Amino acid sequence: MVTVCLANHKGGTGKTSICINMGAYFAKKKTKTLIIDMDPQGHVAPGLGIEVGYDDRSIADVLSNQEDITTIIAHSHIKGLDVAPSNIRLSLVNETLYNSFKRERRLRKAMDKIYKDKTYDIVIIDCPPSLGPLVENTLMVVDYCIIPCEPSSRSIDGLADFILKLKDVREGELDSKWNIVMSRVKKSARLTNEVIDEKLSEYKNRIFKTKIYERESINQAQMAGIPVFDFPRGQLASENFTKFGKEVASRCQIK
Repeated sequence: MVTVCLANHKGGTGKTSICINMGAYFAKKKTKTLIIDMDPQGHVAPGLGIEVGYDDRSIADVLSNQEDITTIIAHSHIKGLDVAPSNIRLSLVNETLYNSFKRERRLRKAMDKIYKDKTYDIVIIDCPPSLGPLVENTLMVVDYCIIPCEPSSRSIDGLADFILKLKDVREGELDSKWNIVMSRVKKSARLTNEVIDEKLSEYKNRIFKTKIYERESINQAQMAGIPVFDFPRGQLASENFTKFGKEVASRCQIK
């Protein structure tokens, strides 16, 4: 089993939409896939047509040691794609974790049964836009980290901070196992894209060749509760995510 996270402490980089569509890509390739939502905003489940209320069981209950992770997992309409959902109660759990002993190991402990049972081929984790305990928990369990980066100065300026966090949490274990994907890229903004490429030149060997282009069909599909692969007007986005999925499989050694 390979565990991959989508993480960046900057918001608006497209983490959730990449998670949903990456998960759908692998599931459609008959790779048993679980998406764990570690973001209190809880957008993954609704993005796959699964409604989660305030009182419904979620990853918040798992991290507060009230539920086994296997009891909260929901099946999506896509065969082979499951979700461990989140909701706003996770923000309350996040606050309590700050002063908890071994706070960064809650998710690792919770996932022991999944590792043991070998239920899934890949686990994809969607992170909140922060550098707090929820991200620390995620970075403690992943084999690979993908950092979505929006082509803007703000996003790039914050990249170094997140990379430092990566190195700090795992004490260098992930040094060779993180990559950057340029997301929400506008094809028409050619000059901006060239400037951004130049600014990121020191990371050029870590940047996915496939860029995730900004398309309205991605947002529309997410609002409809389906991945772009099942969206009537999602052909271009589907081709984009298929290309990205293939590159992820290669870089992260997913069979």
